[in-house]
Amino acid sequence: MTTRLAKGGLDPATGDVGETPAGTTAAKPDYGKLVGENIGFNFMPGVCDSSLNELVRRIMHRNCDAILKISTPCDPGCCKLASKIAENLEARLTAVALGKKGKNDPLDEWAMDVLAWAGASAPAASVGDESEPAVWEASAIAPCLESLMLFVAHHINEHVTSSDASELLDLKDCRLILPIAKSSLEAECTNPSLEDYVDPVDFANFECGMFPIDSSVERQAAPALHLFVADVEVARDFDDRVRAEIMMAAKTKELFFNQHNRRFAWGLTASSCTIRAYVFGKDNIWASAKMDIASAEGRLTFISLLVDWSLCPVDRLGFDPSIRY
Repeated sequence: MTTRLAKGGLDPATGDVGETPAGTTAAKPDYGKLVGENIGFNFMPGVCDSSLNELVRRIMHRNCDAILKISTPCDPGCCKLASKIAENLEARLTAVALGKKGKNDPLDEWAMDVLAWAGASAPAASVGDESEPAVWEASAIAPCLESLMLFVAHHINEHVTSSDASELLDLKDCRLILPIAKSSLEAECTNPSLEDYVDPVDFANFECGMFPIDSSVERQAAPALHLFVADVEVARDFDDRVRAEIMMAAKTKELFFNQHNRRFAWGLTASSCTIRAYVFGKDNIWASAKMDIASAEGRLTFISLLVDWSLCPVDRLGFDPSIRY
């Protein structure tokens, strides 16, 4: 059953999903479960074909920025702390941009990668004919996005263990969100007509998982599936991003098939200087508007999402805590 709702995305308190830009009707999931019957991704794993392409186009709801609120920490004090950490991180990026760097500080090295990406000046290897605009290839974007995640994780690692933060937080309920060096969730595309979805020139991908506070802040080896947080698909431009969404959906249906304590799953796509977040329910997909890394506001929005993922209850990451393996 579908219901016409006010525009504005998914409200984590009510589960309401607003209209898509075209004014089409959007479904109303039950938040707390977020999803009901498995009518969206009820496929055999390892199958990626044109039916999935059509399904994603049919159940995708775009520009639903309210999904970013799903992972907001429930405790008011923790929520305030998360906002403070995010603002401090953006201020640190601004300081590095102004040349105020620390001595041999790894945060500044990662910050420089992020600022190079935000400056939209493509690496020399990515520039073709001088008359053509510089384009960031997916293989150049992915390391910068990983650097941004490491930048955030390092700061969280230091901040939440401080005496002020430890009074508000139970560290066992906090986590670091780190990129994963080796894929733990592969979707096999068996349909030859979809070979172009995985063109290595246009696409790159990695995953991010949750690791304990005080873990080494670096790319981690592939964790167990229960540590998986989000698939990250990197595309060179808008057209490639749409195809990347199909690949992300293929991996997510694998996740639902293999992990029975999943209520929903997060995902990210990056293309050019923009990032979008996704929530995959079992009957609908919601996508945020773009977060522009070239703007302070866009960076702060994405950094806030990563901080929230680190401090929120685990059910806000899509897990059902009542189901244990």
